[in-house]
Amino acid sequence: MTVRFALLGAGRIGKVHARAVGSNPQAKLVAVADAFEKAAKELASAYGAEVRSIEDIEKAGDIDAVVICTPTDTHADLIERFAKAGKAIFCEK
Repeated sequence: MTVRFALLGAGRIGKVHARAVGSNPQAKLVAVADAFEKAAKELASAYGAEVRSIEDIEKAGDIDAVVICTPTDTHADLIERFAKAGKAIFCEK
C-alpha cells in the first residue's frame, strides 16, 4: 500500500521531509501547501505533486497523511484540524 502524503510548509525542513517521502517506495507526495506560493510550486513540481490549500488538503480523499512543517505556533491548530479530518499526522517538533 502506498501512503499518500501532503506536506504543509515548503521551507527548509519541508524540503527535508519531502526528500524522505520521495525516497520511500511506499509513499507518494501528492500535495504541498505553503503561505508562499512560489515555494510551494517549486517543491511540488520537484516531486510531481500539486499545490493545494490547507483547506483542500483537509477535505481531500486522496491524501492519507500530512507532514506538518509550518512554524511551531501553528502546530496545535493544524494537528487538531487534521486529526478531526481523519488524517495520519507527522509533525516536525
